[in-house]
Amino acid sequence: MNLQWLYYFNTIAELEHYTRAAERLHVSQSNLSHAIKELEEELGAELFERKGRNIKLTKYGEIFQPYVQKTISSLEEGISTLKEYIDPNVGTIVLAGFQSVAQFATDLMVRYQSDTNRLEVQFQYSQEIWKGIQSKLLDGSVDLIIGTRLSYPQIDAAYIGTHPLMVLIPEGHELASGDSVDLRKLDGENFIAFDTNAQLRGQLDNLFKEIGICPCIVSETPNDQIIYGLVAARRGISIVPYPLSGAPYNTKILPIANDIPQRRLYLQWNKERYIPPAAKYFRDYIIRSGEVFDQYLEHHGMMIH
Repeated sequence: MNLQWLYYFNTIAELEHYTRAAERLHVSQSNLSHAIKELEEELGAELFERKGRNIKLTKYGEIFQPYVQKTISSLEEGISTLKEYIDPNVGTIVLAGFQSVAQFATDLMVRYQSDTNRLEVQFQYSQEIWKGIQSKLLDGSVDLIIGTRLSYPQIDAAYIGTHPLMVLIPEGHELASGDSVDLRKLDGENFIAFDTNAQLRGQLDNLFKEIGICPCIVSETPNDQIIYGLVAARRGISIVPYPLSGAPYNTKILPIANDIPQRRLYLQWNKERYIPPAAKYFRDYIIRSGEVFDQYLEHHGMMIH
């Protein structure tokens, strides 16, 4: 069934006149009459009957009309919603990123709206583990991600800064008295680890192996906040991306004395997936702005040397 026929039917039913309906629809009266005839043939029922100079719905047309109106209304609502979604001035941007950068992501959204005056742009941000943001970017369920670099040919990226890894220690622990921590001193210490779904877990396991230490893993979790709580409860020590809210209660954050790989962050997108204009504007704003994560750390006095 031709969708245009439904618009024709609905207009004729409203105006009860072929000539006026043809004028509103900007089609010839003969084309309009032909379309309605084809619609009636497909439905197997007459939809209109003449009443003097006007036409009226038959009982079959009256049965059919509410469904046509509902269809047209639903379609137009969908078109309107889609246009709002992709409009760069009022659209929606779907982001995902590590839990450890959620506070930065929020700040970046506010900064974007303020700098561009796109105050009606909406953001959806989901906090994910490594596998989660990876799969969502690949399948197109998010527009952009904030995280460490993905090694897929279809993924493009812009470097936004470095998120330092820090040692998180309970207040009063003997290692808390120094200005930094040599990771070799973690050998045999109770350790709160990210679980095996986290990218950082594999990196730290390899790092410990390289320097020849074996911390005693007493708990595993994918959640930064749970690690903070366990360290505060003196269950062990941990290594985490620098907590952007500062040292959690009853803990101390110390830099790592050893020379370790940097945790570089990128804004990333899938070149093979459609990116709506709102997300493109946001992406391009970040690229123009440079290393926005480092700027955030500096602005909030969190530059770690």
